[in-house]
Amino acid sequence: MQILLANIKKENLFANFFSKIMTKVGKNIKKIRNVKGLSQQAFADLFQLTRGNISSYEEFRAEPRIEVLVKVANYFGIPLTDFIEKDLSVNELLHYNTNLVVETEKLKMTQQLVKVPYIPALYIEDYIRQHNNEDFFHKLPHLIIPSNSKFKLIAIEIDNEENLPAELNFQTGDILFYEEVVKENIHRIIGKLGIQVNNEGIKMGIYKEKEGNITLALNNWIEYPFDINSLENKYWVAKASYKQR
Repeated sequence: MQILLANIKKENLFANFFSKIMTKVGKNIKKIRNVKGLSQQAFADLFQLTRGNISSYEEFRAEPRIEVLVKVANYFGIPLTDFIEKDLSVNELLHYNTNLVVETEKLKMTQQLVKVPYIPALYIEDYIRQHNNEDFFHKLPHLIIPSNSKFKLIAIEIDNEENLPAELNFQTGDILFYEEVVKENIHRIIGKLGIQVNNEGIKMGIYKEKEGNITLALNNWIEYPFDINSLENKYWVAKASYKQR
């Protein structure tokens, strides 16, 4: 009898603990929606759920599966432990990395989460010297983003917005996500932001087509030639950006 009562107490303690966690998750989901201006349906669409799922989480009638918790936390840049254990404030939510903004193609949660080598401003000189060294990329920190691209991706922190085309609204500290330009995707780069990387540095501009040839144009006066077969140059096209508030 004593053993049975002890087991019941343990089960009750676990149930109470789990209930408190799910209550916080439900509250946090609702706060995230309000901060981001998302309806229950819009939030559900991000994670292949239904509006009823979101409603039941917020009203504590059901708890999300662990894979849903992980997806939500990763998507909005919230540490998983904070998401499930803390009653997050609006101020905290505003300071998490929630601004993954797609510039050229919508990245959806139906896509696979991938690890992307991240090049902070402090590492850019090293990257220029080692842009063809695969070992260099393995030693870099990584960011996790949703993407279905079958091509190589990198993320680079902007260290000087003056090097960007004037019409683009980026600033120092923003992060640009790039896809490697190869023959298979070259038809999709015209009109998009790109970079050319070689031992001399990084050149940025908009890919333009002129008289059957592609150039990388910084502005109306400065254009760089494009040669997909070059062994010296690496070309990348912007896929998405993270903008600071």
